[in-house]
Amino acid sequence: MKNGIYEATFTTSQGTLGNAAVMIKGRSFVGADGVHFYRGEIDSTPDESRVIMEVTRHNFTFESAFGSQAIFTLDWRGEAIGDAAFKLGCQPDGLDITIYVTGRLLTELD
Repeated sequence: MKNGIYEATFTTSQGTLGNAAVMIKGRSFVGADGVHFYRGEIDSTPDESRVIMEVTRHNFTFESAFGSQAIFTLDWRGEAIGDAAFKLGCQPDGLDITIYVTGRLLTELD
């Protein structure tokens, strides 16, 4: 994937959860939305992209699809779509749903 700023959309089979801004630079994946900060490391092979992500909740006013934990880890797996998009999924511990995130490049960075 190209280094840059991506729009990320989080969904489940029941609909859209929300959007976030994400920066990918090298193997780093960082971002935020109105409820969480995201920090992760990308590990890509020709067959699969994986992001091990630490999530920190910064806003407890709104409900989160990820539950009520303040800090937790997610293991996202999926694929890069070309060099300017991605689609990943994870099943958070203790939840009976799969959450997906799709991202598209908005601005390329050096």
